[in-house]
Amino acid sequence: MRTRVGRGPIVVACGLWLAGASPAVAQTASDQPVDPQGLATGDLQDFLETRVDELRDDAGLTAVAAAVIVEGDLAGVAVSGDRRRNSGISVTVDDRWHMGSITKSMTATLLAVLEEDGLLFPDDALTALLPDVEMADGWSACTLDHLLTHTAGLAANFPDEFQDVWPETAEELVAERRRFIAAMLADEPESPCGERFLYSNVGYTIAGHIAETVAGEPYEALIQNRVFLPLELISAGFGPPRGEYADREPVGHAVLQLGSVRVRVPVDPFETRADNSPLIAPAGTVHMTIGDLARYGATHLEGEYGTDPVLLPQPSWERLHAPFLDDYARGWVRQERDWAGGSVIWHNGSNTYWYALLMLLPARNMTLAFVTNDGDIEAANAAFGDLAQELSASQSGVKLTEARVK
Repeated sequence: MRTRVGRGPIVVACGLWLAGASPAVAQTASDQPVDPQGLATGDLQDFLETRVDELRDDAGLTAVAAAVIVEGDLAGVAVSGDRRRNSGISVTVDDRWHMGSITKSMTATLLAVLEEDGLLFPDDALTALLPDVEMADGWSACTLDHLLTHTAGLAANFPDEFQDVWPETAEELVAERRRFIAAMLADEPESPCGERFLYSNVGYTIAGHIAETVAGEPYEALIQNRVFLPLELISAGFGPPRGEYADREPVGHAVLQLGSVRVRVPVDPFETRADNSPLIAPAGTVHMTIGDLARYGATHLEGEYGTDPVLLPQPSWERLHAPFLDDYARGWVRQERDWAGGSVIWHNGSNTYWYALLMLLPARNMTLAFVTNDGDIEAANAAFGDLAQELSASQSGVKLTEARVK
C-alpha cells in the first residue's frame, strides 16, 4: 500500500531569495577585517567540517552536506547528520540528494547543447517546435526562450491530478507529458509572452518535452547522454534517491506543525512515491551526490570565465547566465551582492522534503553546493546563506575564524 504525506509534494523554487530573504542581509561578511594570508585548502576543509556540523545542529536539520570548489579544485566537502532522522545511520559524501528546481539549469543546459547541434534555436516559436499540439492563439508569439526565462505567461504548476500520473514505460511517460502540456497550451497565456516574470514548473516541463521531441529521445535518457555523461556526473538520476534497501540512501523529511511542536516525518521511497510525478522531471526531479552537484556548478563557472570551456562554447554559457526579467536568466538567478565581490549566480530547489542550493561566485572563482534531506526550507536557506558569506569572505583574504556572519 502506498502512502503520502498530505496531498503530495509541490516543487518549491527560488521564491525565498527572490523575495529578498538571506542574500538581502548578506552585507556583513565583506566588512570583516582582512588577513593578507588568506586561506589554505586544509584550513577550509577543517572549517567546513566544523561549520556543517554546527549549522545542522543550530538549524535543527536532519542532515546536511556541503562542497566547495575553488579555482576548479575541490577545496572542501563535509557531511553531518542522519539518513533518516534519529536512525543513527550517518550520511556519507557518496550519498545522493534531491536537487529540486536546480534541475531547471540542467534542462536549460541541455537545450543549449541541442541548439549547438542545430536542432533548435532559442527564438523558435512554440507552434513550430510542437507542431502537433493545438494551441490557443496567444502562444503564437511565445518562444523557447520565454519558457527558459519564465516569461511565457504559464501557470506555476499543473492541475492536482498531474501528481497521480506515474507511467511505467518511457514511451508512456513522453505521451502523458505531452497530454498534460497540450491541455495547458489549449488555454491562453496568463500574460503576453515576454512581458512578465511568472515562475513556472509547467514552462520547464514543456522545454524538456521540446528537447525530447526534436531529438527523438525521452528527456531522461537525453539529458543523461548529452549532459550528465559528458560531464561525468555518474551519480545523477531521477526521483528520490533509493538504494537497494531502506536507509541505503538519505530520505527526505516532511516538516509538520503539531500545535507548538515541529515534527519531522521521514518520506520513505520504499513506502510512498516521495516526490512529484516523473512527468515534471525537466523542472525538478534530478538527484546526485554533493560532489557531482559542485562539479556541475563549477562547469558552468568555468564555461563563462575559463579559457577552455567544455560541452558548450563560451558565448552559450554566457547566455545561460544572462538575466532577462527579475534577475532570472535561463535556469539561474543572477544578482549583485557585496559579500560576493560582484555577481552571485545561483538556484535552489525543494520538493518540500529536501532543500538544495547551488551558487557560483565569479569574483572568488568559487562554487558552493549545499543540500539537506529536511523540509525546513527557511531554516536551511538561512543557514546556507550565512555559510556562503563566510566562505566567500575567506577567499577575499578574511580569516575563516573572523568570517562568521554577525
